[in-house]
Amino acid sequence: MKLILQVLTTVALAAVGDALLSDGIVPGKVYGGPHGKKYTDEELVAPGQTVNSITIRSSDRVDSVCLGVTDRWGQSSDLCHGGDGGDEKTLELTEGEHIVKISAHWGKYYRKTRIMYIKFTTDKGNAIFGGTPTENTNNKGEQEADPGFQLGGFHGFSGNELDSVGAIWTAIEPLDQSF
Repeated sequence: MKLILQVLTTVALAAVGDALLSDGIVPGKVYGGPHGKKYTDEELVAPGQTVNSITIRSSDRVDSVCLGVTDRWGQSSDLCHGGDGGDEKTLELTEGEHIVKISAHWGKYYRKTRIMYIKFTTDKGNAIFGGTPTENTNNKGEQEADPGFQLGGFHGFSGNELDSVGAIWTAIEPLDQSF
């Protein structure tokens, strides 16, 4: 039964992704477990936004992720999910640099699934990572942005730590050039 639900969820995400592609926003696969509170940045992201930085708070596991963005009208905001524990690492992106790959490892901690390790890679080869990699190949996943897309936000579940995470990919260029 669990396998059937996973297959149906995957099919539903693929169908939604195709439907949203014309809007320049594509939700990616979610890695991890269903614990904590559900979150999504889908209503907060837009094609043409600029990602300025990404911050990971982690120790043994990933506590939180935070994306610093500026919309095409110059309004800055931080899209943060998870808790405030762990050590903070930030990658400042250079002009024209985009996050195009997410890698995540997950595992059990006190019978709850958590993100144990996460890594983000840019189109200029820079990377930021945090947490502890797992050996179990069944609990690892990665996804790359389609050409012309970048990491624009997140969706998943979180509490004091990051329980699950998926990318929300946004078009690098605005779809409507009028302001």
